[in-house]
Amino acid sequence: MTSERLPIKAFIFDMDGTLFDTERLYRTMWFKLAPIRGFHIDDEMLDQMRGASLEYGSQVFEAANPGYSYATERAIRMEEVFRYVDREGVPKMKGLDETLAWLKAHGYKIAIGSSTRTPQVMHYLREAKMEDTFDFVGCGDLTTHGKPEPDLFLICAERLGVDPRACVVVEDSVNGVKAGYAAGGYVLGIPDMNDLSGLVDLCDAQIDSLDRIIPWMESLPKEISGLK
Repeated sequence: MTSERLPIKAFIFDMDGTLFDTERLYRTMWFKLAPIRGFHIDDEMLDQMRGASLEYGSQVFEAANPGYSYATERAIRMEEVFRYVDREGVPKMKGLDETLAWLKAHGYKIAIGSSTRTPQVMHYLREAKMEDTFDFVGCGDLTTHGKPEPDLFLICAERLGVDPRACVVVEDSVNGVKAGYAAGGYVLGIPDMNDLSGLVDLCDAQIDSLDRIIPWMESLPKEISGLK
């Protein structure tokens, strides 16, 4: 855990697998397309790619699939995902609406810090009717140094006008937790499809779901939580 803690002023949420239950959807579509398109994909690769930058994902995918373009195959996968989302809606993680409402009611700023590109993020937010929910939406195309580097979270903190040490990063992926820790604030890990057991020392807490954020905040000393 990092030092020099400041009172909490803001929360920065990853999107896929943290706010929306989309990581399972991505996995389904990857495995659907693999035999059709002829590329190889497995869970070990997906674990490495999950929450990472487009550049890092390309390295993993193309090392296993010489001659294939990760960007091309990912775009085809996203067409399948968008068709599903447009038909069925965006699947929200447990406790999403209630937790965000509680944070806003208590004066915390909230942002998204997602490795996903802006068009995809905004598509999901529109489908979920959440375009105006966040104080800032930070996407992967804001920086050339994606997760596990901390750059995106530092940008989010700057745009919120909050010291990074006063921000709580909420993440479900290994790359995201590493990025949050490197940014210097608080880190909440919510294991979804990822094993975060080896990153306990990088997290202030690991919780089961978004709805556990409120009890976690209420358990902190008031000089840290800022709760009145």
